[in-house]
Amino acid sequence: MPVTPGRLDELPPWWKGWQGLAALVLVLALLAGGAFWLLRTDEGEDRCADDQPGLVWAGSGRDRECVGVVNETAYAFSPELKEVTEKIAAENRRVRDQWEEPGAGKTPVPYVKVGLLTPMTASDSSVLPIEEIKSSLEGAYTAQCRANACPSLSAVNATGVHGRTPQIQLVLASEGRNQLHWRPVVERLADMTGGDHPLVAVAGMGVSVPETQSAADELAKRKIPAIGAVLTATNVNSERLFKVSPSNTDYAKALRQRLDRLPAEQRRGYLVFDSRDDNYVRTMRKAYDDVFADYIDKRRVSFVGTTGPRTDGVPSLFFNAFNNICLTKSELVFYAGRGRDLSDLVRSLSSRSQCGHDKPITILAGSQGAVQQANDVMGLLKDSKITIMQASATSTEQWIKGVDAPSGFKPFYQSFRDLKFPDKELTDGYAVMHHDSVLTAVWALRMVTGQTGRETPTVQDVFNQLTNLHDAAVVPAASGDLSFDDASDGWPHNKPVPIIQAPGGSPGPGPLYKTP
Repeated sequence: MPVTPGRLDELPPWWKGWQGLAALVLVLALLAGGAFWLLRTDEGEDRCADDQPGLVWAGSGRDRECVGVVNETAYAFSPELKEVTEKIAAENRRVRDQWEEPGAGKTPVPYVKVGLLTPMTASDSSVLPIEEIKSSLEGAYTAQCRANACPSLSAVNATGVHGRTPQIQLVLASEGRNQLHWRPVVERLADMTGGDHPLVAVAGMGVSVPETQSAADELAKRKIPAIGAVLTATNVNSERLFKVSPSNTDYAKALRQRLDRLPAEQRRGYLVFDSRDDNYVRTMRKAYDDVFADYIDKRRVSFVGTTGPRTDGVPSLFFNAFNNICLTKSELVFYAGRGRDLSDLVRSLSSRSQCGHDKPITILAGSQGAVQQANDVMGLLKDSKITIMQASATSTEQWIKGVDAPSGFKPFYQSFRDLKFPDKELTDGYAVMHHDSVLTAVWALRMVTGQTGRETPTVQDVFNQLTNLHDAAVVPAASGDLSFDDASDGWPHNKPVPIIQAPGGSPGPGPLYKTP
């Protein structure tokens, strides 16, 4: 007998089952995300300024700072940077106007962008003090002005850079005081590599810390060449990363060339090194171990430095170093630490007479600007018979006087003065090295356009030319004639490494070490 089917159970409303719950969660997430997006973009809550869509606040509390990219609209990341950032923005606008509104009878002047990636904020514990950031920007702006023949430059000096076009916009890219926010900034720079006025290189690159390596690797993935200004750590290397500074190994070899003139009885040294995860201090320690093994032997002691974001443990500074140097009566101290901690080492060793160590001490440093960061203890150096001997990328005090100055220093110095920057801004060397970083990028891109006749090069063109900057194409940088090729691992050939002594300036005549 056929069975009449009964009434089927009614399906529950869609919103009562698991599908409804999932849909509700999705809707709420979309609403929340949309509200967050609206707050970020429409209301601009995360922007550093209403007229700066490329700048946002990052971090929280005391770590909150402005990061991102700025071009034609000035933004002073710190009050001390107001004047120089306004000058750079004004020059960027002038460059754009020469293309868009060249004037009656004038041909539009093509231009490209070069990024300056570096910290533009500072704190008491950051590796770069604001003074060094300021001089870095002044040096980079000087290179831009020389390339563009800025109206502020004297007529004689306006032709000091190869070629006339393309002109250069200098894009400021702040990655934060400890370079922790490099990723979104690099992504923004990478977005600028297309169009009629592409970004073709990145200069600066901050200091030798792990974040620099990460940023360089990401830029390389995007095919963007980078030129480090003050990078010296031998383990910060990437496929498209070049440097205008000597390496830590070169610093150690330059010091060895000077110290080998000492009597044998004065070659007893003690290594004092920062134990933190910092590319600069780790490779400086290794350079001392490799180059000065016979001076140091097993005499070594660590300390925990105070600068940067990764202080592993409580900074103890130099209690152990003081005791060990007293015990061994060492006269040479090989210092592998950041410049901001050098003053505390001097203060500690100044009281060594309490332990019967009455001989003079020389602290050896391979660094850019370490002596200047120890400026507050210059009087103490004299009183306690302590000398700092620093292998450096620059020696501006001597070069201004014309002593052993590279051929490229004079035109740079004239431009620097034309732009109304005082000589004291040259003391730490950061202006010179950031000028040379930008100038190297300009030299490469102008060589490309000079050979091809195209208005603007690509990032690949510039990278290819960077490996050919030698012989007839050597870069006449302010810190020396620099050469690069495909076998140098990004380091410059022929870079002079002067020795600076404090107190006393130059340690006297002696052979000048140059990078191989």
